[in-house]
Amino acid sequence: MTRSSRDTNNRNESTTPNKHYNQSTSPLSPGTHNLSIGVGQIFLMGQLSNQYENSLGTQLHYTYGVSDLFSFESDFGYSSHSNGNFSLVNLDAALRTNLVYFDQLVPFASLGLGFYNPSETLADNSKLSALLFGLQLGGGVDLLLNRSFFFGTRLNYHNMFDSSKASSNGTARPIGGSFVSFMIHAGVTF
Repeated sequence: MTRSSRDTNNRNESTTPNKHYNQSTSPLSPGTHNLSIGVGQIFLMGQLSNQYENSLGTQLHYTYGVSDLFSFESDFGYSSHSNGNFSLVNLDAALRTNLVYFDQLVPFASLGLGFYNPSETLADNSKLSALLFGLQLGGGVDLLLNRSFFFGTRLNYHNMFDSSKASSNGTARPIGGSFVSFMIHAGVTF
């Protein structure tokens, strides 16, 4: 792993007298809090893709730098599909590993678990929703713009563990499934 830009900054700052330099002021450094907002495409898969259209979604993302290699991350996402007939809310937590630092680029991979709340509007205008458990697997690339800001993309696969819920007429209906999110995000480090 190399941190050419960060190492250069550390050397330059350490030679300046009477200046306090905090190494954790760069995005994704150990001990930093990183908050980003993302927008992108939500691709429904399997039975969901047969019933509903893909749509744009949003995401609020938090990352805590544990070390140069690992981070803890969590995100809150929302998307609405087919004129509001289907919506997804998710809250995930994951372990992120920074694969390599190449100048200001940081490719990464993540693996985590989460809670999902799919909600469907049925033909009789009744609502069907459930709180489901699931997993997510993803990766992406972040570009460290300066000591406070970063920009990047991420691609995540989400699998909600299927469940059956009784609809208003009493028949059991499966709810759950899989989707892929492709997000572009911009964030700040504090």
